[in-house]
Amino acid sequence: MELVIAGLVLATLAGLLVWRAATLWWHRLIIVLIGVVLFPAVARWLTGDVSVYLPPRTFSDGAEGKDQIVAASAVATILIAIILAACLWAAGTVIWRNLRQK
Repeated sequence: MELVIAGLVLATLAGLLVWRAATLWWHRLIIVLIGVVLFPAVARWLTGDVSVYLPPRTFSDGAEGKDQIVAASAVATILIAIILAACLWAAGTVIWRNLRQK
């Protein structure tokens, strides 16, 4: 259950940030492309194996638990890369607007 809740929280946060940062349809495409670029860095330095961040009884024992860890790690890495991309896009948009007004 903790795994589902964590996934829903990350997915909701990613969706809200993309929705807030993107004003045009192609902004969403750019956010996804930035997320793809950020994916290797997020996988290496931020997420990696998410089983160390969650309580010990979150995953099943045996092979099924290993599959759950791999799936949870992949989903978390993708969503965190999208979250960071949306934040970077929003910050870049704000900076660009402020520079154009001066």
